[in-house]
Amino acid sequence: MKLTSRLLCGAALFAALLSAAMADEAKVVSAATTLSFTFIEVTDAAAGEGKTKWLASEVVGQVKPGDRISFNVGYMMMDFYSNDLLRGFPTMSFVNEVKVIPEK
Repeated sequence: MKLTSRLLCGAALFAALLSAAMADEAKVVSAATTLSFTFIEVTDAAAGEGKTKWLASEVVGQVKPGDRISFNVGYMMMDFYSNDLLRGFPTMSFVNEVKVIPEK
């Protein structure tokens, strides 16, 4: 019983550390919140200067252009269409735990 408990605690700790290690950061270009999601357009440093990508997360309060955010990488959908925004996106990354990084 103790071994099982320790293994479960170790697995939970490993998952938390892995999640933190996979966190990404980006600068917000634009954002739109619907009843279901917050859609956030961010700069994509990996794709080059001036390139952006779209993120979708559970509703996030007060995300505005210029904010720096951190988020956990989720899964990507190709040719995503939002019925709420009535528009399509070539790709949409669904992410978890979006947080605004306070300015220093």
